[in-house]
Amino acid sequence: MAAFATIEQFSSRFERTLTTAELSRAGVLLDDASAVVRVQVPNMAVPPPETVVGVVCAMVARAIRNPEGKRSETIDDYSYTRDNAVSVGEVYLTDDERDMLKPPRRCAFTIVPYYPPCPEDAA
Repeated sequence: MAAFATIEQFSSRFERTLTTAELSRAGVLLDDASAVVRVQVPNMAVPPPETVVGVVCAMVARAIRNPEGKRSETIDDYSYTRDNAVSVGEVYLTDDERDMLKPPRRCAFTIVPYYPPCPEDAA
């Protein structure tokens, strides 16, 4: 199946120009991210919601920014630590992204209380 986003859509959202190697990897990751979305959101609307392109691009951007999956780095007195979720180095859906892809709730209900007729009203 085709990816939900193209290389061009991803490149236009990314904060810098991608190298040739990153473009190649991004193409593969776009396919991977689209597969993850299909598996984790099986009840997604057809056609997919407009948010799917942004979500898939965000998933790939996380992996491109941290290709080695580093959690922390220390050089002399400089130290940098990433959030555990960001340090995975793979494509994944956050809870918020998953919620953006779920179909909207189409039903609502109202509880109407039942009051038995008063004996005075019967007379």
